[in-house]
Amino acid sequence: MATSLSRVHAHEPFMSCRVLLSLTILLLILPSILLPARPGASGQQKQTQPEIHGTLRPMHWMVIAYCALWHRLKTNGWAPLPSNGPAILIANHTCGIDHLVLQAGCRRVLGFIIAREYYDWSLIHWFCKRVGCIPVNRDGRDVQAIRAALRALANGRVLVIFPEGRITPSSGRELGAILPGAAYVAVRAGVPVIPSYIRGTPETDQIGESLKTPSQAVVTFGDPIDLTDFEPAQAGEKTAQAEVSRRFLQALLDLQARSRSLVAHPVVSAQDPASTA
Repeated sequence: MATSLSRVHAHEPFMSCRVLLSLTILLLILPSILLPARPGASGQQKQTQPEIHGTLRPMHWMVIAYCALWHRLKTNGWAPLPSNGPAILIANHTCGIDHLVLQAGCRRVLGFIIAREYYDWSLIHWFCKRVGCIPVNRDGRDVQAIRAALRALANGRVLVIFPEGRITPSSGRELGAILPGAAYVAVRAGVPVIPSYIRGTPETDQIGESLKTPSQAVVTFGDPIDLTDFEPAQAGEKTAQAEVSRRFLQALLDLQARSRSLVAHPVVSAQDPASTA
């Protein structure tokens, strides 16, 4: 009986959040539908156009609204990603909403390397294709995924990599071992690498459970990791991979320690998503 009552009460805030989220989505989508499209832009204007535009704008707002209302997301500001061009964002992997809380804190479209079984899941497959996610097999020997990641970076995309390679469902209190694949891609691509640390998320490795469980998530972004002493030709060297992996781990541990002392703000007040327009 206690369990049944708790479930009933648990649905009450969810229903109010659903109403607020629906109204937010409606207000954000209407301008895109009602306002006429601008005349064709020149090539230069297209190049300077922010990545989050058109249909991606209301989708970005939906992600921010969901993370703000249901997960009380706080950040230390926008991720310090370059305004254009390639970059890698690394993060610890706590649960199935990590992709959402990271995207809510970024003004660039994030592409993710995700397990193939999730990529092929019909419920989110369309979204994965829309934002350029890269499916990877869990055997750790998916050469095609690595090539796709390098192509995405060569095309100026921002790629998110979880160096642990798996979920560690402890709300950011623990870190798993850093796998060498992330180091290989970072050295081979030679692009900026920005660390981020996630904590306070639901303690589960189940996607559905993480989506429906409210939490108090915090994302802390750090300064770029210096890898200028490595050349792309060193990507396959085990010593280079070990050193870069060590730097990744140290950066994440530093952010783990700093995340509780840095001033974090609700995602909707710390940053103005309208600036992505």
